[in-house]
Amino acid sequence: MKADPLTADFCSRDTFNGWIGPDMHFLFSTLKNGADCCWVLTHPDVHDIDESWSFPGKLSEVREALKTWDPMCTRIIDKTPEGNVVDWKLVYRDPLPTWVSPAGRILLLGDSAHPFLPTSAQGAAQALEDSVNIAICLRTAGKENIPRAVRAHERIRYDRVRKVQKTGESTRDLWHKTDWEKVKENPSTIEFPRPDWIHGHDSEKHVEEVFEEAFAAVT
Repeated sequence: MKADPLTADFCSRDTFNGWIGPDMHFLFSTLKNGADCCWVLTHPDVHDIDESWSFPGKLSEVREALKTWDPMCTRIIDKTPEGNVVDWKLVYRDPLPTWVSPAGRILLLGDSAHPFLPTSAQGAAQALEDSVNIAICLRTAGKENIPRAVRAHERIRYDRVRKVQKTGESTRDLWHKTDWEKVKENPSTIEFPRPDWIHGHDSEKHVEEVFEEAFAAVT
């Protein structure tokens, strides 16, 4: 990347760039002050492969998918070692009916409870919100009320998490089904959504405000 004058600038700092088109988007970023590079192509899947985080991908298929796109995409792809490409399915999951075991002794958190599409950019953030929420529920309820505390956690978190999950679909559709005439009139319509109700949410404050009501509801 650094040896190519057209890509060297990406490695001089941390960057994030995206290309979008019909049913696909290509995202490229540099991290650690430009020392690391990574990219992801989201595209229609015609392969019957296992769900896996390590299934090997093929650069030839990536080049074929992006052959009519900005040449910079192919320029970046051509510098990628073949062995570093992973092909993983983004498989939609309906919400689980509950995250809590029947006796209230086991609770699923993070992606095990509510997997997110990458276009939500919220998987890790919602796992952190889970951890804050369950910690306060357990502390407030006390050791003698663990099953109720766990169920109160689910009651407080469930609807918010489901709503945030849906943003992964809406952002994907925003990019993959773009009305380019509208974008010409107002370029901001294609920007990555960062609504205040997601990014301005104070989990600690919220759970402290609603815990008693939720705790009573699961009695």
